[in-house]
Amino acid sequence: MSERAGATASLKASGFGAADVSRIERDNPRTISSSGFDDTRVVKPLAVEASVQSTEAVTPVEILSKPRPEYTDEARKLRLEGEVVLEMRFGANGQAEILRVTRGLGQGLDESARRAALTIRFRPALRAGMPVDSTAIVHILFQLAY
Repeated sequence: MSERAGATASLKASGFGAADVSRIERDNPRTISSSGFDDTRVVKPLAVEASVQSTEAVTPVEILSKPRPEYTDEARKLRLEGEVVLEMRFGANGQAEILRVTRGLGQGLDESARRAALTIRFRPALRAGMPVDSTAIVHILFQLAY
């Protein structure tokens, strides 16, 4: 059994014309591993390197004002309270867009929340000092005063 282990080790070392692994790794720092056959090796794609290098800090969107939504007569009569949750895109150009209603209340409150959300004033997210699009979850609270 030990002879077989020794034979395997010597096959791995010789590798059928394999180039010197340390030379390959030294000459190409992106080398992950060599295959042991000829001069073939696995190299990290450039796209992966680029994405790793571009992970600069992003300053999140800043909400400047969030108007209070209007209660509908139906919801008021039913004494309905709660929150509507919206997924929104805050554009680098200063425009807000509603992507979807994540959780609604019905009775016209979802539409009221949408109208209010579209009038939110905000400062766009920043990456490297430049405005960028970002998405966020926005909670619009509906609460009756007693």
